[in-house]
Amino acid sequence: MGEQSTVTVVIPCFGQARFLPAAVASVRAQSCAPACVVVDDGSTDDTAAVASRLGVQLLRQSNAGVSAARNAGLAAARSDRVVFLDADDELLPGAIDAELAAFDQHAGAAAVVGWCQPMDADGRALPVRHHDVDAANLYREWLRHNFIWTPGAALFDRRAVEAIGGFPRHLGPAADYAVYLELARTNRVVFLPRELVRYRQHPGSMSRDPALMLRATIGALRREQRAAPAWARDPIRAGLDAWRQWYGEQILDDLGAEWRGGRFGPRTVRAALTLLRHCPALVLRRTAGRSRRALGWRTTP
Repeated sequence: MGEQSTVTVVIPCFGQARFLPAAVASVRAQSCAPACVVVDDGSTDDTAAVASRLGVQLLRQSNAGVSAARNAGLAAARSDRVVFLDADDELLPGAIDAELAAFDQHAGAAAVVGWCQPMDADGRALPVRHHDVDAANLYREWLRHNFIWTPGAALFDRRAVEAIGGFPRHLGPAADYAVYLELARTNRVVFLPRELVRYRQHPGSMSRDPALMLRATIGALRREQRAAPAWARDPIRAGLDAWRQWYGEQILDDLGAEWRGGRFGPRTVRAALTLLRHCPALVLRRTAGRSRRALGWRTTP
């Protein structure tokens, strides 16, 4: 049996076989020689065949969602550190070395995180401006917004993630947000002001479903609210308002496009119900604004 790897990269994959070779190649390009585990979450494409051809460890399960897939990879990992890389993302060269160095400098850290470099479906870099992050108070930062767009931009201490029960399954695409919040609440996260992962944006991404993202993100903050210190109430309230505005505007735009295109289905209904439940004030403001414009009223002095 060979020497145990210092890092395991877990790649959950559901129907993303076309991106898997690039993701695995980015893992193999890391100089620390991480182990690689692909978790096929009940894919109907050739994910399993591609993973086998690439020669990585393959776990297969019935479709149970991204959190269950990450947790399965976590259970299989035997290393001290773990990266959870989405199958459509790619690690940047030297990313894990930089994160390991930060771990060495911060005893007791549970995670090291950094920025993402966005790219389109074909791998072309997209313009980005990273907002300043208060590295001395990451918990407050996360209560207001999630500045880590994909978990591939984080290196976790395996035991720390296991100790909090892994990724909460009911929170879906915001489960990683819940994990960051829980670890940061006890000041155990280190921030690196550098890009660590290429974050692919394409129509099949869960992040392109604003209603799903809003429900999950509000769920993550509500979960955190139960354990947060008293001083965090106002930042959590501000964060909830900001997420409702951010995703609510996207939902309204999507609903408008579907209305104009005559496209109505179950997803449209769910999105409308999500908007009415979580963003009623936004709906009223948008409706009132359109009514005033339609009547020719002046909206400014």
